[in-house]
Amino acid sequence: MHSKKGILSQPVMAVMVSRQTISNLEKGIVHPRIKLLVEANQKVGLTLYHFSMDQVHLRERCIMGYYWSARDNAWLRRKFPFPDILYLRGGITKAYTPVFKELLKDIYFNNGRAINYPRFNKWHLYQTIAQYEAIRPYLPVTITVNEPNDIRRMLQKFGKIYLKSHNGRKGEGVFKVETLPRGAYRYSFFDHYSSRLTYQYVSGFPALLRVIYQFFSGRRFLAQQAIELISFHDRLIDMRAEMQRNGSGNLEIVGISVRLGQPHSPIATHGDAYSFDHFFTQILPYPRDRLEMLRSAIEKFLFTVYHCIEAHYGEYVEIGIDFGLDINGRLWLIEPNSQSTRISLEKAYGDEVVARANLNILKYARHVAARAAAAPVRVSV
Repeated sequence: MHSKKGILSQPVMAVMVSRQTISNLEKGIVHPRIKLLVEANQKVGLTLYHFSMDQVHLRERCIMGYYWSARDNAWLRRKFPFPDILYLRGGITKAYTPVFKELLKDIYFNNGRAINYPRFNKWHLYQTIAQYEAIRPYLPVTITVNEPNDIRRMLQKFGKIYLKSHNGRKGEGVFKVETLPRGAYRYSFFDHYSSRLTYQYVSGFPALLRVIYQFFSGRRFLAQQAIELISFHDRLIDMRAEMQRNGSGNLEIVGISVRLGQPHSPIATHGDAYSFDHFFTQILPYPRDRLEMLRSAIEKFLFTVYHCIEAHYGEYVEIGIDFGLDINGRLWLIEPNSQSTRISLEKAYGDEVVARANLNILKYARHVAARAAAAPVRVSV
C-alpha cells in the first residue's frame, strides 16, 4: 500500500471533491460536510486530504491535495502520494474520466481500494438490479425514453408517470405528468436551485412534449410508473435510509428518515424530515404491531437492495436508499444514492447521528486498509 513507503505513517485516505469545492477551500470557505469529516478523523487518525481531478498527476504518481493543519489552524496545500483509500464526494466530468480510470487502476494495482464509486446512472442501475429476482417486486415499471411515443404509451398505461434525468440528483431532473380528461395534462417539477415548485396544466400531447423536452434540454431521461405513495395533508411521503458499513465491515442502518414534501410537490426531497419512530408514532401513528411489521419488512427490503447493488458494483461504504410505501402497504424502491448528502439524516436525527455516520466512513476506511495490507494481492479493475 502507498502508506507503507515511509512517506506517511497512517493509511492515506483521499476524498475526491469538485473543482468548485477546492476553489472554496482556497478561499477559506469550507463545506460543513468536510468540517465534520475532519473532526471525526481526530478520533480515527487517518492521513486525510481532499482533492479535485485536475490536481491528479499520473506520471509523477502524486496528487496536490488540501489538508487541515491543526498546528497552523488553516487548510494547507501539499503533494501527496496516491491514496490507500479513495472516497468520492463529487462527480467526474467526461474530460477527466480517463484520468480517473487510470488513478483507480493505479490505486488497486498497489493494493489500495475505493470505498465508493461514481454516482449511479439511473437507467444503467435499473437495468442492472432488475436482473436480480429478489429485488424485482420493489421496482416500478421503468423505460428509457427514445422517442415521444414512449411517453405516450407510458401515460396510456399508467395515467401518471415520472420522467427522470438519467443522471439527476437532489431531486433535479424529476418531472411528474398526470393525464386529465379531454386531452389535458397536469405536470409539476421542483427547481432545486431556486427552491420553486412549478405546477401547471397544458392542453394536448404536442404542447406537453414541448414542455418536457424544454425541461430536459437534450439530457437523456427515463419514464417510470408513478406509485400512489401515502401522503399527509396533500404532502407526499417517502423515506431515505442511510446505510453504511462500520469499522468492522458490517452493514448497518444508521437512520431511516421520513420525508414530507411541500404541498403538491412531485418529490419529498426538499421538505421536512422526521425519524422513522417519531413519524409513525407521533405524526401518522401506527399501532405498535403494525409498526413493527413495517419495520421488519423495511429492514429486509433495505438489506436486499444494498446486497444486490454490491453484487454488481462492488462493496460500498454507504448508500442512501430512497423508497416509498404505497396506499396498500407495499414497499417500492425509488432510487439509491452512492454519494448521499445526509441532509435528511441531520434534520431527522441531529448532530450526534451524523457524527456517527462520519466515524463509520473513516473507521471502515481503516478496516479496508488493514484488510488489504493483510492480504496484499494485486487486483485489476
